[in-house]
Amino acid sequence: ATAAILVLAANTAYADFPRLSSIIAGDGFLPRQLANRGDRLVFSNGVLVLAFAAGALIVAFGGITNALIPLYAVGVFLSFTISQSGMCKRWFIRREPGWKFALPINVTGAVTTGLVAVIAGVTKFTEGAWIVFIIIPLLILLMRSIHKHYQKSERELEVSTPLDYRDIHHTVIVPISK
Repeated sequence: ATAAILVLAANTAYADFPRLSSIIAGDGFLPRQLANRGDRLVFSNGVLVLAFAAGALIVAFGGITNALIPLYAVGVFLSFTISQSGMCKRWFIRREPGWKFALPINVTGAVTTGLVAVIAGVTKFTEGAWIVFIIIPLLILLMRSIHKHYQKSERELEVSTPLDYRDIHHTVIVPISK
């Protein structure tokens, strides 16, 4: 059962983390290098980041996969809760056709998975679940600082236009290779 869970988790992670990190990088909350597609049309940098993180967890937990289950459980149910909550917000704001039917389903999902995440986090806290409670806020702070950096860079690179357009003189430098 543990092997099956880990195979499914690895498949999901390696299929979707690079894509998700690419979208987040496109929004400016992760380094832009994560948005680049590699030679095989995959987001190779995202795969490398994920492989490094997985390796670090294996080393940190001494290769004992059962020790990673509490961390996995809290992480999965926390991500389900965030996803369900996002859908609740979407239905409530957009009020698209069928929203009155879908909203209660997503509210139920958000509350249920949130309760499971809290219960798993509390009961498995000393078994490794505490890592999620440290890493998630740190990742949020990191992503916000990356976004602030990109916003600051954009402001510094803005070109202001003078009021009198006749005084504009442009110099264009085109790099070429020999």
